[in-house]
Amino acid sequence: MTHSLSNCRPPHRSSRREAPQLSTESDTHRAVEVNRTFHDHECAYYDERFAIEHDARSARQARAEVERLLGRPLRAGEVVLDPGCGTGWQAAGLRRAAPGVTVVGLDLSAGMLGKARAAGAGPLVQADATRLPLAAGSVDLVVTRGVLHHLPDVVGALADWRRVLRPGGAVVVASEPTPTVERHGEVLVRALLPLLRRPLTPTEDFWELASMAANLHVFTPEGLAAQAREAGYTDVRLDTADLLSTLVLTGSYVVHGRRRALARRIPWRALEAGARAVDGAVLDRLVPAPLRHTVVGVLRP
Repeated sequence: MTHSLSNCRPPHRSSRREAPQLSTESDTHRAVEVNRTFHDHECAYYDERFAIEHDARSARQARAEVERLLGRPLRAGEVVLDPGCGTGWQAAGLRRAAPGVTVVGLDLSAGMLGKARAAGAGPLVQADATRLPLAAGSVDLVVTRGVLHHLPDVVGALADWRRVLRPGGAVVVASEPTPTVERHGEVLVRALLPLLRRPLTPTEDFWELASMAANLHVFTPEGLAAQAREAGYTDVRLDTADLLSTLVLTGSYVVHGRRRALARRIPWRALEAGARAVDGAVLDRLVPAPLRHTVVGVLRP
């Protein structure tokens, strides 16, 4: 995925730009290997830091999100691809909540796939999400959550996802970070660090820097829409969502990284669920689109 309920790494050292395309093959290879290495490490603590539990409740949430963005229910017999499936929040969740649907999880990281398998996902494939080992016209839906910002060639990935879609198929996009989440997250992190009062060890600092290197892009709906059209999509519907819920998960990520015992006493999952409810009922309607934190929507060829 990585799955990303929010993809809010501690952003206080560097800032990403909107979807830069890497200039050379060596740059692209380096970005892929950084992501593989980091996610093989991050899989050990990803679910805890992002308040993920693989249960019936999260399965219902995964299905509801996909169906809301898609604009229709999932149908029995459909084949769904989850490229960058991470620990399996969607791949395992959709399999559990929609048993008549085949959900194929795909990830570059063997570690993430191991966690996804343990969560109940399957079938699973280890592969690069920009070079799918699938036949053209072999899936009905592609569901992607917090994946595109890790990929060095966004247009190329979207084009390959379009290639594997059957007629009438779609790509459901969720939880891609906007420039605003960087700015808001930086304010929160800077407020938390003096309170936590524990510097990172050299090893922890290395992996924090690796996490920043693995997060390549931020997006606006307009910018991602332009890339989707370049990749061959003609019906592109993107918007922004989320505010409080991403800040809760940023807090969880930072506190777990510095004060794990304290973090384990805080009900992050309940806090995130409450914040998500406020986002959906109030803030996604009242807060101006440029101030929200994630890009969501659907792409159709």
